[in-house]
Order: sequence, then C-alpha cells, then structure tokens
Amino acid sequence: MRQGIFNISHLSAGFTAVLVGYTSSVVLIIQAATSAGATALQTSSWLLALGIVLGLTSIVFSWFYKVPVLTAWSTPGAAMLIGAVNGYPLADVIGAFIISAALITLTGMLGPISRMLERIPAQLATAMLAAILLPFCLKAFTPVMSSPSIFFSMFSAFLLAKRFFPRYAMLILLIIGILCALIAGAFSREVMTLSVALPSWQTPAFDPMAIVNISLPLYIITMLSQNLPGFAMLNSHQYKLPAKPVFIATGLSNLLFAPFGAFSVNLAAISAAICMGEEVDPDKTQRYRAAIWAGIFYLIAGVWATTVVTLFLALPAEVSQILAGLALLGTLLMCLQTAFAQEKYRESALLTFLLSLSGISLLGIGATLWGLLAGLVHIKLTKKESSATAGTPKVTCEKGV
Repeated sequence: MRQGIFNISHLSAGFTAVLVGYTSSVVLIIQAATSAGATALQTSSWLLALGIVLGLTSIVFSWFYKVPVLTAWSTPGAAMLIGAVNGYPLADVIGAFIISAALITLTGMLGPISRMLERIPAQLATAMLAAILLPFCLKAFTPVMSSPSIFFSMFSAFLLAKRFFPRYAMLILLIIGILCALIAGAFSREVMTLSVALPSWQTPAFDPMAIVNISLPLYIITMLSQNLPGFAMLNSHQYKLPAKPVFIATGLSNLLFAPFGAFSVNLAAISAAICMGEEVDPDKTQRYRAAIWAGIFYLIAGVWATTVVTLFLALPAEVSQILAGLALLGTLLMCLQTAFAQEKYRESALLTFLLSLSGISLLGIGATLWGLLAGLVHIKLTKKESSATAGTPKVTCEKGV
C-alpha cells in the first residue's frame, strides 16, 4: 500500500537525521571557515552551499534509486581543516577543495584509483583520523578550569542524555550550551533574527603545498571515513547502490559548489542509519522517502545559514569546545578500536598515530601525510622481514632489556 508524502515517521526521521548532523559538527565547519580567514558572510556561504548541495544530492539519489541515500559533509574532514588551513590564504583553501572534489570524481571514472585507495589499510587511515580528532576531544575538558559551571552543566547533561536519550544527546547538549551562554550574557549584544544566507563567490587559487597538505588528506579522509562506511551502512540494511555514479555525481557537485565553500560532499553513515531502520517504515522500499525529507530539511537549513552562523559565533569559546569535543568522542573511539584491533598492524598504526599527532612539517608536507606514509613504509618493511625470517627458529629474549 502506497503512503502519502507527509508520512509523519518519514518526516521525523529525515528531520532527526539532519538535526543530528548539524548539532554534532556544524561548529567544526564554522571553526574551519574562521581558521581559513573567512568572514561571517563567507562562512554563511559555506553552510548555504553545503545545505543546497547536500539537499539536492540526497533528494535526487533517493528518488532515482528508491534507496534512502543521505549525503553529508565530512566531519573528520572539517576537524582536519581547522589545523590544516592555517597559513594559507582563503583562495588557496578553496582551490584545495576543488582539487579534492576532482580526485573524488576521478575515483569514480578510473577504477585503478579506487583500487589503490582501497589498498590503504583501514588501521592506518583510522589511526590518522584518531590523531586529528584527539586534540578536539581533549579541548572539551579544558573549560573545567576557566568555566567550571559551564563545563559541569554541559558534561552532566551529556552523560544523562547518553544514558536515557542517546539519539538526542547532541541536541540536548546544544540546548544546555545555549542556555549556559544566555545566562553568561553571550547574546546580550547579538540580534538573533532570521535572515536568508547569500552565496559568496571565492575565486580559487592553486598552491602546490595547499594541494599536498589540504586536498590529499581531505580526499583520503572523505573516501575512507565517509564514503566507504556509507556504502557499508547501506549494505548492512540490504540496500544496493552503484559506487561509480555516486563518486562521479558527488565529486562533480562538490566541484561546482566548492567556490562557495562546499568542502566535501559524500555519503553519510551514522546519520543515514536514522533513515534506514524498521521504525521509519515497515516497508523497506518506502524508506527512501525519509531521506528525501532529510534533503528538504538540508535545503531549509542552508537557506537560513546566516542565523545558524550568528548563533554559533555568539557562543562562548568554552561552549564551542565542549560541543565539538564531545560530539567527536564516538568517532574517536571507533578510530582507536579499528586502528589497534589487529596485532600485526598495531605498531604501524602507532607510528601513523604519533606522527600525525606530532604536528611536524617537513618539506612543506604536514604531519597527517607523513604519518600515513610512515605507517605504509613500516608495513612494507615488516612484511618483507616476516617473509625473510619465515621458517627460521624463533629466538626468545628476556623481558625488560
């Protein structure tokens, strides 16, 4: 039996999926844009571009394939950008977004590229991600010294929400954070009015070092931490989606909207699951309608992006730190579990993790790529060593030497 377009379970699932995505990571996008030197108007343009492109791709994919396809920005990618864009002009950062989008498009067009990417062990990719996320998670706890009342209010709310309302934990945390900001007088000079966001074209420039330090890590993170888990989530719910057209379409749409601030367009994983469960619709063939509603809410959020930016920029730094850090705890835990789960990869993953965390820069190349390269080299060397010593007697040593 066909259902009407205003099915309440479809509508609520779509709204919740977008709400979870925004409350868990929109603060990271605003921080990344600010680090890149974007003005408030340009930051609004970033969120406008993301809202429009994610809304359109979610609606088109879901309608065409009759599968609940939800696109999103890369939350780990946004976290990476906050540190990576420092020292580069905004034009170079936008150019790096375009190169990253072009690489995703090429991945869909050229099979060898996607196969090469798939050969990067998940343990190294997640170790690199963990190193990027760890500083943000640590900063969530530093406000305990400068603003203990804000910290304990938000942290207590987070723990209680995780216990009783885990799906809405970030929404509850955001509400408590805004209440703390109101009490502290953060909005006393801010006029919170609904205003439509306007696109702001940012002419790109292409700096080789920005491509190495921004484009390549953003591409790798987007593919390994977003697109591949996104396909895995669809498969776990018995939905089939062809990879090639998805990579090409998301890459091209990212390419088109990058000059306005869209830094990544990829499959959602965790928030997408909200549109795929049994509670959305007993008929799995109708659940794509929830993703279409999510696309509509993306469009609405993008149009009112100026208000979203005004709200988050008015928040005290301590509130923003707590929001960002606690929102990334689940992702950090997943990364650490994956990175160190298998013994044969642990040492390589540890090298990747420590080098990526170190913040070093050598030959103009940032720590994240050096960490990944060190892990790959270590795997190759230890693999050869294992092959060369295969069949030889084992020698034991005293511990503590």
